[in-house]
Amino acid sequence: MKKLLILTAAVLLNSVHLAYAQDELEPSKREKLEALKVAYLTKELNLSPEEAQQFWPLYNELEDRTRAIRKNRRENRLDTKANHASLSDAELSAAVDRELAFEQQELDLKKEYTERFKKILPMIKVAKLHTAEQGFRKELLHKAKDRTKIPGGPPH
Repeated sequence: MKKLLILTAAVLLNSVHLAYAQDELEPSKREKLEALKVAYLTKELNLSPEEAQQFWPLYNELEDRTRAIRKNRRENRLDTKANHASLSDAELSAAVDRELAFEQQELDLKKEYTERFKKILPMIKVAKLHTAEQGFRKELLHKAKDRTKIPGGPPH
């Protein structure tokens, strides 16, 4: 079963075009990416079926809320970037303060959900979550880099 899960994840990783950094994915690509993430995190955290049943709705809620914060953050950055040269020091200071507020919102959200995860998972699995998420992103970036290499071209 584990080999099948790993094989499925590897095949899907090879077929998904890296767009993890982009929030606006085609629905089919987002679904594939989310399926890969579910498989990866389930394996890395060694979630039991009971744990997974409680974990995934909570994790998806966290992801939705994080995505909303990041969308607002991007819009703030675009507004500031577009008008950068014409903004006063006070306006630029306010933009920097808003950026820090977005970072704080994300941190507060992580803290809130970490406490909620502690109620449904053993502490070892809560502790592994952040590392597993980083491992998933790293693996996706590695696969994307491999796909962008041109055969016979210079190595990256």
